[in-house]
Amino acid sequence: MGNIFDNLKQIGQLKQQAAQFEKVLRSKTVDVSSPKGELKLSVNGKMELVNIEISPDVLKPENKAYLEKLFKNTFFSAQKEIERIVSSEMRSQMGI
Repeated sequence: MGNIFDNLKQIGQLKQQAAQFEKVLRSKTVDVSSPKGELKLSVNGKMELVNIEISPDVLKPENKAYLEKLFKNTFFSAQKEIERIVSSEMRSQMGI
């Protein structure tokens, strides 16, 4: 019977650690710019888009496909940076 209560206690501790880790991830943000600086994105550790800045020069109907590709590539760069940060945070949280 004591084993069940120990397991429940451990589950509670894991939930608490997960909530704390989520707060840490939300507090981490990366700012990434496209190669020419036409697009700037801020993404937090939970992969949420926090801010976007688009140069007026690319906000033209004829630049639609270019802007879509630019956004995709810039967001991909942000994802890679966030993955690196999350990995580092997990290692430090686990003492690795």
